[in-house]
Amino acid sequence: MTASPVAGPGPFEIALLVLAAGFGATWGSFLNVCIARIPRGMSVVTPPSHCFACGARVRARDNIPILSCFLLRGRCRHCGAAFSGRHALVEALAAALSVLVMWAFVLAAPGLPLGVRVARYAVYFAFAAVLVVLTFIDLDTKRLPDVITLPGIVVFFLGGFACGDVAWLPRALGAALGYLLVRLIADGYYYITGREGLGLGDGKLLAMMGALLGWKALPAIVGTASFVGVAVSIPALLVRRRRHKPAAPSAEAAPPATQPDAAAAGPPAETPAAPAPLRLAEVPFGPFLAASALVYLFMAEQVWGFIERIGGSLARVFLGLG
Repeated sequence: MTASPVAGPGPFEIALLVLAAGFGATWGSFLNVCIARIPRGMSVVTPPSHCFACGARVRARDNIPILSCFLLRGRCRHCGAAFSGRHALVEALAAALSVLVMWAFVLAAPGLPLGVRVARYAVYFAFAAVLVVLTFIDLDTKRLPDVITLPGIVVFFLGGFACGDVAWLPRALGAALGYLLVRLIADGYYYITGREGLGLGDGKLLAMMGALLGWKALPAIVGTASFVGVAVSIPALLVRRRRHKPAAPSAEAAPPATQPDAAAAGPPAETPAAPAPLRLAEVPFGPFLAASALVYLFMAEQVWGFIERIGGSLARVFLGLG
């Protein structure tokens, strides 16, 4: 999907990359608004950006992407309430993705008409930005909002016509198969175990990816996301279980049952709930799908080359064993 990289950026290309970074960081500020408000059912347009603690409006001088987080030392100017450093992370991530899209789909394709290169930048940066928003919403809520994924299927399917990288039929099949694949896996898991596994939001997200990247991207995206998801999630869950391991109760800490002021001191403190077994732990799959889709977007040829090498090695092993 990506074109061959240019030999080296000149002054004009460097200026475009700097502009792309600033453009991406500015949109990253809006992505933070979407991440914070969409799960709450709030408008992303009104009211203007404000502190959730005191309600004070964020002034323009305090809304400079990336820099404001450091200038304000991560606190509201009015009430001093701390805000997450993730705001700067999202803005920096959007800036980096904007630069990558400009490099891979605009500067690396000088032979394409200007209109096509502009369309490629707009569509692919919007796609990357939506994946960023969905990633952090899924991490926060374990939900992928239909208000983003369902319109995204239509928007990115239509945007694919402007880019011209994948024909309409593979993209239509990608949208349909992306949802059906997750639906079949989710239903099969539920009927076998009686528990929900993959959510249908993952299917809508995969359908959105297929609508732009085509059905051939789906096996690579799902395979990469599954492998990375297992490699990351199991160690993380084991570490979390170890940290939440309850300490042995102390006999001296608990007052005798006959002590008269024990009841006056209030109800006993609740012991923290034990973490769920690994097989029941909920891990959002959307972030792994999003990361895998971004890798495929920028490195499709390398991904397929890696898959072919792995497939060839496995085939030789099995044929040798046979």
